[in-house]
Amino acid sequence: LGSLVGQQQQQREHKQLQWMGCLGSARHTHRRGPVLTHRRAVVAGCCVATAWRCDGLLGGEAAAFVSANGPRLQRQPAVVKELHPSAGIVQHSRVPRSFFDTQSSQPEVKPIEDVVIKEDYRLAGIFAVLGAVLCAVLPYAGFGLGALTLLLAILFFVQTGRVRFVFNRETFELKTLGTGPDLQEPGENVVVGGENRWTYKSFVNYEFFPKGLVEKGLPPVLVYFKETQTPSSEWSVGPGAAANSEDALARGARPGMVHFFPAICDTQQIKAEFEKRGCAKITEPSSS
Repeated sequence: LGSLVGQQQQQREHKQLQWMGCLGSARHTHRRGPVLTHRRAVVAGCCVATAWRCDGLLGGEAAAFVSANGPRLQRQPAVVKELHPSAGIVQHSRVPRSFFDTQSSQPEVKPIEDVVIKEDYRLAGIFAVLGAVLCAVLPYAGFGLGALTLLLAILFFVQTGRVRFVFNRETFELKTLGTGPDLQEPGENVVVGGENRWTYKSFVNYEFFPKGLVEKGLPPVLVYFKETQTPSSEWSVGPGAAANSEDALARGARPGMVHFFPAICDTQQIKAEFEKRGCAKITEPSSS
């Protein structure tokens, strides 16, 4: 053990001599004037590199050099080990070494995580209660309407348990639950064909109907959005004919493909995700 400590002491003294010699060269170069500023910077870099790798460097010597050579070497302190042979303890002194640091000091920006919107069975429950009331109160004229409402309630209940709306890094898409834990592709769009996936930058508007319910924490009936990713030849299919008419465009509407789906998901969450992902929305002018 004594022999090992002696060898470590000799290595420490040798490294300190190398450091002091390098420091002397830097100071000598500094006395020769501003012409050798570039050479002085190179020598200073060698000194700091030697200090970085020197396990026996005293923090006070390094600090004296940095103090004499400008604040550009005093950005971030680096930990340097210092061995005390008498006690066999390794302590740590701090030596500025950010002159050679290449890692950016800016915090890493984390990408927005994928989100699967939670299901919401309130719409199915509302239609079920409404259908039962219509069948009970109006046994004749209301029976047909009540039965239709009950059928819609059953459809909404099944679709709520099966369909999932997913926000990925760049797209909003529709998926379905399968037999396994992974979500599955639902197939082509039933109206215009193609994938049920739309980029956020293609959105030109979105809304919830009836308007104002989401802001009050109540479930709407329909979720609406309009996008330009679908080929323009399909924009007039179904309700798109009225949504892209000259009158609608004159009132401030933007052309695009119209999509509706029942509010069988958490509309508060989907509204927050639309806003977070930067989906465009037409804001109506206030009446005041």
